[in-house]
Amino acid sequence: MINSRIERVLLVAPNIFSVQLLASNKQIKHITAVDRVFPAIYELAPHMIVFDYDYLNKDMEKILRRIRTNPYYNKIKICCFKSTPDRKIDSFLKVLGVNHVIYRAELQNPTKAAINHVKSILDSAVTDLLVNASL
Repeated sequence: MINSRIERVLLVAPNIFSVQLLASNKQIKHITAVDRVFPAIYELAPHMIVFDYDYLNKDMEKILRRIRTNPYYNKIKICCFKSTPDRKIDSFLKVLGVNHVIYRAELQNPTKAAINHVKSILDSAVTDLLVNASL
């Protein structure tokens, strides 16, 4: 299995998450602008970055290539949140350095195995945010 708990998480997604939950949680930083990704990585030094693929699909390849070619970002785990599976895109994301891909269906139809899989990757606070946003 994977590291069961992540301390600091950078969430790159549209403004669909509850501001109160994010404001009270100091381990999660939420950004919506693509140009703030690298300054936020430098400020927070996250253990994991969660990208919303549907939101960033045009800039995703450029961001992933930049992260994976810089040795400063070596230990950062990358997770991608997608609405639907697509074998070609998913395999391309894996080649670019995405560690985990989580689909909206896994969170909307929560079988025990799917939720346990997501909770083994992410902290429960991040998992709860993703579940609430996917509904």
